[in-house]
Amino acid sequence: MTEKAISILAKKLAQLVEIFRRGGKASDFHWWNENSPRSFFNPLYGYQDGQPIFEAVVQGVLRLNPEMLSEHEIEHKLVYDFLQPQTISVTQSNHLNGESLINEAENHLKQLVEFEAWQDVDIAIANLWLEGEPTELGKVTFMGVTKEEIDLWKKQGFWGESSPDFRVVARVRAPGDRHKALSYARIQVNQTLDILRAFCFPFSRYSESWRVGLLGDIIASTATPMRINNRDFVIQVSGYGIAQIELKQHIFSKLEQPQWNLINKLTLKKHPNKMESKLLTSIHWLAESTKPDTNNSKFAKISFALETLIGGEPRDEELKVRGITAMLAERAAFIAGIDPNDRLSIDHDIRTYYGKRSNIFHGGEGDVSLDDIDRFGGLVRRLALALLEKLDELGDELGNVEKLGKWVKVQRYTLPEHSSKEVV
Repeated sequence: MTEKAISILAKKLAQLVEIFRRGGKASDFHWWNENSPRSFFNPLYGYQDGQPIFEAVVQGVLRLNPEMLSEHEIEHKLVYDFLQPQTISVTQSNHLNGESLINEAENHLKQLVEFEAWQDVDIAIANLWLEGEPTELGKVTFMGVTKEEIDLWKKQGFWGESSPDFRVVARVRAPGDRHKALSYARIQVNQTLDILRAFCFPFSRYSESWRVGLLGDIIASTATPMRINNRDFVIQVSGYGIAQIELKQHIFSKLEQPQWNLINKLTLKKHPNKMESKLLTSIHWLAESTKPDTNNSKFAKISFALETLIGGEPRDEELKVRGITAMLAERAAFIAGIDPNDRLSIDHDIRTYYGKRSNIFHGGEGDVSLDDIDRFGGLVRRLALALLEKLDELGDELGNVEKLGKWVKVQRYTLPEHSSKEVV
């Protein structure tokens, strides 16, 4: 199948060469500049017919090796390693034609399809300190950097003196060419930071001081310039300044090692099931709620996390009868509750906070308090950890939302062990 696909793409590539050769000298206009390859398909020079062919070849190669190649790398290799030698040279004696050209195109495409590479990508993390040796979580290794390394980065002019502090890099062993590896690494680091935020960062009070994140993304300051009477300028500082966050003492200490082991296991899964995917998405929204925002927006994000985590109903008619709030409250109670009183407390809190969520979404008056954010966020955080443990314990029994609904229903109608003994 792959050989047949390469053969088809090779003929298209050879066709592209013929189109360019008929168009005249490429040196008459700037083919090979920083805007390549799309710049050579300039309608003024008659090369517009080549653009769809070129795009078809690029996408065809990408489908054959999506794990290792980016569009940028494929375009660059096709342009500079094949098209340029076959269309631009001092003499045309090196140009191939007919079957020879197609064979050369096949060889070039095979090299792209078989391309494999791995890169160690280091992404600078702002306002985070690391005590001692490197620490791993999932596919990310947090590593301290020396003053000499920092000075070298600064010397190369990547950021100014007023930018956030930087003492740690997140390293990812990433597959693919440079562009593919950078994109992959960024996704992995962001997911890991989401996990740290979701389970370990404050939700409201002091949250703005925990400004840890990718160096290029994190907010540098919470100072807000303001003007009074169109004349006097003042600075209002919100938050509590920048906290000195240490990875092990302030973040990893928030959870027990068995919980980190489960998180690590989840992040390393190549093919998470539907409930595990819902958990990862919920973690993202929970992480977003720890970032600077209005109280209502933070509260809404926590609501998104709750709905994503355990929402969804297999039968619409049952949902209409019971209601979304009742469904979420019941599921939360059975997943996280450790005894009947605890379940009743969780049920009550979910109903209360979800009612506030409805008030926000439907234009109700008033603003949620910082205490509301802390308590609601803490409750959903607890629920996420409890679901993580349940998924590890029950496996495929909770593989999707339908199975979750059935499991909760069984819990609802299961009598305590001592109840059967009391029946005469």
